Amino acid sequence: MASKHPITCHVLNTVTGRPVSGLRCTLSKQVDNLSGPQFIPFASAETNSDGRVVFWNLGASNYQAPPARIEDFNEVASIGEKGYQESHDTVYSIKFETIQELFEGDTFFPYIEIAFKIPAGKYGKEHFHIPLLVSKYSYSTYRGS
Repeated sequence: MASKHPITCHVLNTVTGRPVSGLRCTLSKQVDNLSGPQFIPFASAETNSDGRVVFWNLGASNYQAPPARIEDFNEVASIGEKGYQESHDTVYSIKFETIQELFEGDTFFPYIEIAFKIPAGKYGKEHFHIPLLVSKYSYSTYRGS
């Protein structure tokens, strides 16, 4: 298995300055259908003790399953045979699902969903890391490395 999947995330609690472990995350891909664009979940995971997801489990609510092989991850993500898409930009989102539990219900954000775009031809050639810095009443994100 590769050292990590091509899309990863990291969650830090800015109140305590510590990583957030056990936070449920769902990875989705935007698709166009008759009613317009919508996000379809295809992978899930819980953050590890360092607050990171470096391997995703296939399935929308499959948080505790064994991590997917990178080939399987790419196939389910509809990336293509070569492990990257060439013809169009692709929008993904990560939903951080249990923010409310993290702050024992005392938070403005019950969950946080971050959408991001991978430009055509970049998947498989670059790594896409989505850090989330979170507190009770604010959050920040950026493209990490």
